[in-house]
Amino acid sequence: MSETDNALHQLQQQQALTVQALAALLQGRAVGAESMEAYLYAIDPGLQGTLQLDPPVSTSTLEDAVETLPKE
Repeated sequence: MSETDNALHQLQQQQALTVQALAALLQGRAVGAESMEAYLYAIDPGLQGTLQLDPPVSTSTLEDAVETLPKE
């Protein structure tokens, strides 16, 4: 395999991991196994310990407040 072929193969792998990372984030998996964080570490192991990701909030505090209001 030539140097160009190796570089293309590596870029394809990184692109696949990036797509998986975005899909995981859209599915609410920011941290943990098979999460955006895990895929980013797979792309660049040097990021290990440098990311401080917060899991996405699934409901807003406004929605929670409205649900607890007394009904008329």
